[in-house]
Amino acid sequence: MARESALRSLLSRWCSYRWWLAGACAVALCACGEPAADVSRPLSYDRLGVHMSIPGNWSMAEDKRVDAVHYMIVESPGAAMFVAIVQADTTAELEDFARDFSAEADKATPSVMNGHSRFDRSAFAEGTIREHYTLSLGGVKVPHRREYRKITGAHRTAFLITQSADEDLPQTQPGFDLLLKSFKLADAPRAAPGDATR
Repeated sequence: MARESALRSLLSRWCSYRWWLAGACAVALCACGEPAADVSRPLSYDRLGVHMSIPGNWSMAEDKRVDAVHYMIVESPGAAMFVAIVQADTTAELEDFARDFSAEADKATPSVMNGHSRFDRSAFAEGTIREHYTLSLGGVKVPHRREYRKITGAHRTAFLITQSADEDLPQTQPGFDLLLKSFKLADAPRAAPGDATR
């Protein structure tokens, strides 16, 4: 119960800032376009038992632990995001997580959400839940897609979220593919007393 409360608190704090910023960036960048993900020169990430490759022109925006939850946010040069939330609860369900995450994002950005999101389970057999939603700022409507995945290790679960404007997917999907294919949960190093990492 404490882990669930910590995760909800983290999502609420994170979403209130991130979704507004992502929405504003998406609309602002409509005229500029999203640069293609540089997958030819990936950056390596290896911390707290999480390993992944990051496109060379994307950056690690946040890498924090709040209680027993480790979260990472990787941002493209435009407005696309990859989020990894690693927690010790291996029983959490992907569909419940996706709906909770979406609800927190909606609460954090009610002024830019244009209608309700729609969940698509057509790729559920491959372990993916898709969410389609539209952001609207200044009268410009920008359709987006968010995808949720779950990786379960021996002691931890990682929820992986990708988010991009639909029109930017040709530039962002190769970056998402690199992140998703390279993401690995290893056994984390033993924690110091009072520092729960697993």
